[in-house]
Amino acid sequence: MGKKKLIPLFAMIVLLIGTCSTAYVYATQTDADGIIINGQQYTIGQIFFIAEPRSFDSLEFSGIALDDLIKKAGVGCPSCHTYTIIAEDNYQKTVSWEDLQGGLLTREGMTVFPDLPKAFRVKNVVKIEVN
Repeated sequence: MGKKKLIPLFAMIVLLIGTCSTAYVYATQTDADGIIINGQQYTIGQIFFIAEPRSFDSLEFSGIALDDLIKKAGVGCPSCHTYTIIAEDNYQKTVSWEDLQGGLLTREGMTVFPDLPKAFRVKNVVKIEVN
């Protein structure tokens, strides 16, 4: 008699945990319509309109120049700072100005640096912080 009452109770608990975790995931997801650069919100369309195009034929990537984007975003003395690139899932990498000068941002929202390891390819970028 005890097992017949416990099994439905455990099933309800598992369903409740699953429902709560799904609600939590949807509530914490950000809307990646744009990227915040130096505290200002930009849409992908705006970014690709204001920044200079760049491509890496050897890596088969094309996008916009990150150094040009930082300059156009109004960062004073760009070489005086480091830059933290933050993804939608909160994955982040910090790069120097020298590294940023060779990097690009693809239309899909991924950063690519030809001279850095693949770990610096941040996907679904939502923010670039100036440190």
